[in-house]
This record gives sequence, structure tokens and C-alpha cells, in this order.
Amino acid sequence: MKRNKAIKPTVSNPSKPTIAGVPLTMLGGIALTAALLWTQPAAALTAVPISQGQLPSGEIIVIVQLNLDPGDSIGWHYHTGPGWGTIVSGTLSEDEGCGTNLNVYPAGSAFAETPGRVHRVFNFGSDSVVMTWAEIYPGCDSTGGTVFVDEPLCQGKSLRSHLEPIPVCP
Repeated sequence: MKRNKAIKPTVSNPSKPTIAGVPLTMLGGIALTAALLWTQPAAALTAVPISQGQLPSGEIIVIVQLNLDPGDSIGWHYHTGPGWGTIVSGTLSEDEGCGTNLNVYPAGSAFAETPGRVHRVFNFGSDSVVMTWAEIYPGCDSTGGTVFVDEPLCQGKSLRSHLEPIPVCP
């Protein structure tokens, strides 16, 4: 089983790499946006960068707005730092795998992600999901805070998956 698979955007013109027609330099290196757009088979998922900055500690803060149309999903992945989401509209469903029940987040709710915990999210509803996402990840993390994997590695029948390793900066 492959682990720690970093997702990179495709580059049709190496001198001017773009994602959804936007030059990467204008995205400020928001790799989460790039990874999400690149891994989706349909153009229905949109990720709109809001802001990005570096803390005095060297960690990176990224804030994006994600829009998932009915039927959209974001595959198995984990975050290399803590993250927080707020649901603006629609209902987001989260699968942590390993036989756990789905977590369901309706409009007006919020959730937090533990670094290294593998999960995937879906819009099973008939309305679009609009959410804001903020995360902090290590400045030395070349994945931009989000690592896509094949599936969670479960701990026996405990209904838990083990946490994936997080990069430690020198």
C-alpha cells in the first residue's frame, strides 16, 4: 500500500503553470487548492483561495472556500497540521473508514481535524456544500498540508485508524 503520496497539479506549459486557468504564482502556493482541483474528475468542485501566510514559527496558515456540488467528494487524505472547517450551506458527510459511522455536518456547524487522521468527505445532498477551511501546516511540508492516500490503515476491530506521520521541520 502506498503512503504519503503528494499530489501535484498538472502543468501544460512549464513556463506558466496554472490551475483552472489561474497562474500558480497568483495562488500564493496554496497547494490544498491545487491538490483538490487536480484530483477531482468533474469540474464541479471549486476551491477559492482566501488567504495564506507564514507564522513567526515558520508554519503556514491557509484559508480556502470549498464548494462541492451534489455527488462531489474529496478522496482519502490527511492533513499534516490541525484544520478547522465551517459549513456555510448544504450538508457535508465525512468518512473516517475502519467501520466508523459517518460524521454529518449541516449548515452552521463546524469541525476540527487532527493531524495525520485519514478521512474522506462527500456531498450526498441535493444542494451544494459551501464551506470554509483553515489549516496550519509545517513550513517544511512539501505537500502543502494535505496528503492523499489509498485508504486508512485500521487498528484491528477498534474502529480507529492509526495516525499518519507528520513532517518535523529542522
